[in-house]
Amino acid sequence: MSTSPVETQIARLRPTAIFAPHIHKWFLAGAAIGLLAAIVLWHPWPLMIAFFLGVVGFSEQRAGPNILSAILAYDCDNPTEGTVTVEITSWSDGNDTYHATVSEICHSDWKYQFIPQGWQPASRSYSAKIWRSDTEGRPLLAVVDEGILIPRYDPELVVSRDDTSGQ
Repeated sequence: MSTSPVETQIARLRPTAIFAPHIHKWFLAGAAIGLLAAIVLWHPWPLMIAFFLGVVGFSEQRAGPNILSAILAYDCDNPTEGTVTVEITSWSDGNDTYHATVSEICHSDWKYQFIPQGWQPASRSYSAKIWRSDTEGRPLLAVVDEGILIPRYDPELVVSRDDTSGQ
């Protein structure tokens, strides 16, 4: 019996769940060591490497914990049904940026950037299963037939649908 693309993608991420929440700390430690080496050696190369490692460390500090949260949610919680709209921004260097807007009935919409894990999304709406941090919390994981969407950074609240106070 063959596994689905979603199960395969989750299985590929499981080994990284051990170290993923802390990988940004290793980049920042490498940056600190590079900075010290630049001072001791009085040479610009360690400083350039330290700068690179520092940028990566700071920019990816949410990615690892988000991977762990997504895997734990997939294993423990029940998903809800919803829709994910994918938007793709193509850049001149050939790299694409993927954004997902997660929508559910009676829930607020959330938007986040993601990196496709073993599948090629298209700019369109998908039926999805969505795992959240709590009843009205941010999405931890969205799964469509083709693959998984894990937030790269913290999701942003887009629209609050339950603002019916009438004021």
